[in-house]
Amino acid sequence: MTLLTGHGFWSPLPWLAAAAGVVLLSFLVWSRGRKGYHRDTEQVLPFLSGERRDGARVGGQHLYWGFVEGLRPYMERLRAFHTGFIGDYVAWLIVMLAIAFLIALLGG
Repeated sequence: MTLLTGHGFWSPLPWLAAAAGVVLLSFLVWSRGRKGYHRDTEQVLPFLSGERRDGARVGGQHLYWGFVEGLRPYMERLRAFHTGFIGDYVAWLIVMLAIAFLIALLGG
C-alpha cells in the first residue's frame, strides 16, 4: 500500500517498522536499568544539594541553571531591547515579518 503525493510517497510499513524499533530500543534501555529501586521507601524523598529535605521542592531555576548560565552573555545583550512597552514588541514583529516576507518573495 503506497500513498502517492506530489512530493514522494508514504508507505505505512516502514513507519510501523521504525515505531517497533523505537519501542524495542526503549524496552532494552529500560530493562538494563537499576533493579534496586523500591517505591514507598526513602529513595523517593527529595534530595537537593547533598541533603535530604522534607517537603522540599526543586524549582525551575534549579533545573535549568546550566542552560541559563550558558546563555547569560547572550541574554544580557538582549535585555536592552526589552523595554516592556507593547509598541516596541509590535514594531519588532512587523520588522521580522517584513524580513521573512522579503526572503520568501526573493528566494522562491
